[in-house]
Amino acid sequence: MQTKRSDIDQLDPGGASPPALAAAPADDTDYEHRHFVNLLAIAFLLVIAGAIIWTVRAMDDYERLQRCLNAGRRDCVKIETPPSTGVRLPVR
Repeated sequence: MQTKRSDIDQLDPGGASPPALAAAPADDTDYEHRHFVNLLAIAFLLVIAGAIIWTVRAMDDYERLQRCLNAGRRDCVKIETPPSTGVRLPVR
């Protein structure tokens, strides 16, 4: 007896038998807790990044002031003064 190609394809279409499917394990992951922990981690990293940026800017300002003072300048620090209004005399 001769078998046809279509008969073989119907019996075993992929050339190998498909693997037996195992029962999927129960998913007991607490996604709400996981999201909360991820948000805490992101907030912590943002605080660390902000502290790093603040430190770098403070060091840059200090270095700029130091260069200005080393150059012998006297106007390195800007001092805010209230606007001059002059002397006011009481009106009679």
